[in-house]
Amino acid sequence: MAENGGDRVRVTLRWIQIKDNKESAWDDEGEFRFRSKVTTAGQAHELKFPEEGFWSISDHPRRNKVEKIDKVLFEGVVGDSMIVELFGEEMDGISANDHLEDYRLEFTGPVRSWVGRHEPTDQGVEDPENLSDWRVCYDVEMV
Repeated sequence: MAENGGDRVRVTLRWIQIKDNKESAWDDEGEFRFRSKVTTAGQAHELKFPEEGFWSISDHPRRNKVEKIDKVLFEGVVGDSMIVELFGEEMDGISANDHLEDYRLEFTGPVRSWVGRHEPTDQGVEDPENLSDWRVCYDVEMV
Protein backbone atom coordinates (compact mmCIF):
# COMPACT_ATOMS: atom_id res chain seq x y z
CA MET A 1 0.00 0.00 0.00
CA ALA A 2 1.17 3.52 -0.70
CA GLU A 3 1.49 6.04 2.13
CA ASN A 4 -1.87 7.64 1.34
CA GLY A 5 -3.65 4.27 1.53
CA GLY A 6 -3.91 3.53 -2.22
CA ASP A 7 -2.12 0.88 -4.25
CA ARG A 8 0.45 2.07 -6.81
CA VAL A 9 0.84 0.44 -10.20
CA ARG A 10 2.87 0.94 -13.35
CA VAL A 11 1.47 0.15 -16.81
CA THR A 12 4.24 -0.40 -19.38
CA LEU A 13 3.64 -0.95 -23.09
CA ARG A 14 5.99 -3.71 -24.35
CA TRP A 15 5.17 -4.23 -28.03
CA ILE A 16 2.71 -3.63 -30.85
CA GLN A 17 2.14 -5.87 -33.85
CA ILE A 18 0.26 -4.82 -36.99
CA LYS A 19 -1.92 -7.41 -38.74
CA ASP A 20 -3.29 -5.00 -41.37
CA ASN A 21 -1.29 -1.91 -42.34
CA LYS A 22 -4.38 -0.36 -44.02
CA GLU A 23 -2.42 0.23 -47.23
CA SER A 24 -2.93 -1.01 -50.78
CA ALA A 25 -1.49 -4.43 -51.56
CA TRP A 26 1.43 -2.82 -53.43
CA ASP A 27 2.37 -0.60 -50.44
CA ASP A 28 4.27 -2.73 -47.91
CA GLU A 29 4.42 -0.28 -44.98
CA GLY A 30 2.04 2.04 -43.19
CA GLU A 31 2.91 5.07 -41.07
CA PHE A 32 1.40 4.66 -37.60
CA ARG A 33 0.82 6.83 -34.54
CA PHE A 34 -0.70 5.67 -31.29
CA ARG A 35 -2.15 7.11 -28.11
CA SER A 36 -3.03 5.69 -24.74
CA LYS A 37 -5.54 6.64 -22.08
CA VAL A 38 -5.39 5.14 -18.59
CA THR A 39 -8.27 6.16 -16.36
CA THR A 40 -8.36 5.55 -12.60
CA ALA A 41 -9.43 7.37 -9.45
CA GLY A 42 -11.45 9.81 -11.57
CA GLN A 43 -8.48 10.97 -13.64
CA ALA A 44 -7.42 10.20 -17.20
CA HIS A 45 -3.73 10.01 -18.13
CA GLU A 46 -3.09 10.31 -21.87
CA LEU A 47 0.06 9.91 -23.98
CA LYS A 48 0.89 9.94 -27.69
CA PHE A 49 3.65 7.83 -29.20
CA PRO A 50 5.96 8.04 -30.85
CA GLU A 51 6.39 11.52 -29.45
CA GLU A 52 7.38 12.85 -32.88
CA GLY A 53 6.72 11.55 -36.36
CA PHE A 54 5.45 8.02 -36.87
CA TRP A 55 6.51 4.38 -36.96
CA SER A 56 6.75 2.71 -40.37
CA ILE A 57 5.29 -0.75 -39.87
CA SER A 58 4.64 -3.46 -42.44
CA ASP A 59 1.92 -6.08 -42.21
CA HIS A 60 4.41 -8.68 -43.44
CA PRO A 61 4.87 -11.26 -40.63
CA ARG A 62 8.65 -10.73 -40.51
CA ARG A 63 8.46 -6.91 -40.23
CA ASN A 64 5.16 -6.14 -38.53
CA LYS A 65 6.19 -5.80 -34.89
CA VAL A 66 7.59 -2.87 -32.92
CA GLU A 67 9.35 -4.55 -30.02
CA LYS A 68 10.96 -3.25 -26.85
CA ILE A 69 8.81 -0.12 -26.73
CA ASP A 70 8.97 -0.20 -22.91
CA LYS A 71 6.91 2.99 -22.60
CA VAL A 72 5.36 3.75 -19.22
CA LEU A 73 1.73 4.66 -19.94
CA PHE A 74 0.82 5.24 -16.30
CA GLU A 75 2.47 5.11 -12.88
CA GLY A 76 0.65 6.10 -9.74
CA VAL A 77 -2.04 5.43 -7.20
CA VAL A 78 -5.11 3.64 -8.51
CA GLY A 79 -8.72 3.68 -7.36
CA ASP A 80 -11.21 0.80 -7.27
CA SER A 81 -10.84 0.25 -11.02
CA MET A 82 -8.54 1.10 -13.91
CA ILE A 83 -9.33 1.33 -17.62
CA VAL A 84 -6.54 0.91 -20.18
CA GLU A 85 -7.35 2.17 -23.68
CA LEU A 86 -5.11 2.18 -26.74
CA PHE A 87 -5.81 3.80 -30.09
CA GLY A 88 -3.89 3.59 -33.34
CA GLU A 89 -4.12 5.19 -36.73
CA GLU A 90 -2.36 4.79 -40.02
CA MET A 91 -1.39 8.21 -41.32
CA ASP A 92 -2.50 8.85 -44.88
CA GLY A 93 -1.29 11.86 -46.86
CA ILE A 94 -3.79 11.55 -49.71
CA SER A 95 -7.02 10.47 -47.96
CA ALA A 96 -8.38 10.35 -44.41
CA ASN A 97 -6.30 8.49 -41.82
CA ASP A 98 -7.28 4.87 -41.20
CA HIS A 99 -8.09 3.99 -37.60
CA LEU A 100 -7.20 0.68 -36.02
CA GLU A 101 -9.73 -1.11 -33.82
CA ASP A 102 -9.77 0.52 -30.37
CA TYR A 103 -8.45 -1.48 -27.41
CA ARG A 104 -10.16 -1.19 -24.01
CA LEU A 105 -9.86 -3.29 -20.87
CA GLU A 106 -11.32 -2.46 -17.46
CA PHE A 107 -9.64 -3.84 -14.36
CA THR A 108 -11.76 -4.29 -11.22
CA GLY A 109 -11.44 -6.26 -8.02
CA PRO A 110 -8.27 -6.55 -5.95
CA VAL A 111 -5.42 -4.56 -7.49
CA ARG A 112 -3.09 -7.57 -7.16
CA SER A 113 -5.35 -9.42 -9.63
CA TRP A 114 -4.50 -6.81 -12.29
CA VAL A 115 -0.77 -7.55 -12.08
CA GLY A 116 0.90 -9.43 -14.92
CA ARG A 117 1.56 -9.45 -18.63
CA HIS A 118 -1.46 -8.76 -20.81
CA GLU A 119 -0.79 -10.15 -24.28
CA PRO A 120 -2.62 -11.77 -27.20
CA THR A 121 -2.06 -15.32 -25.97
CA ASP A 122 -2.92 -15.14 -22.26
CA GLN A 123 -6.71 -15.56 -22.48
CA GLY A 124 -7.42 -17.88 -25.40
CA VAL A 125 -9.13 -17.24 -28.72
CA GLU A 126 -11.17 -14.19 -27.67
CA ASP A 127 -8.19 -12.46 -26.06
CA PRO A 128 -8.81 -8.67 -25.86
CA GLU A 129 -5.18 -7.89 -26.83
CA ASN A 130 -5.64 -9.75 -30.14
CA LEU A 131 -7.64 -7.18 -32.09
CA SER A 132 -8.84 -7.56 -35.67
CA ASP A 133 -6.04 -5.48 -37.22
CA TRP A 134 -3.34 -5.29 -34.51
CA ARG A 135 -2.04 -6.92 -31.34
CA VAL A 136 -0.69 -5.36 -28.17
CA CYS A 137 1.30 -6.43 -25.11
CA TYR A 138 1.74 -4.53 -21.83
CA ASP A 139 2.57 -5.21 -18.20
CA VAL A 140 0.82 -4.08 -15.04
CA GLU A 141 3.01 -4.21 -11.94
CA MET A 142 2.81 -3.04 -8.35
CA VAL A 143 5.32 -0.32 -7.49
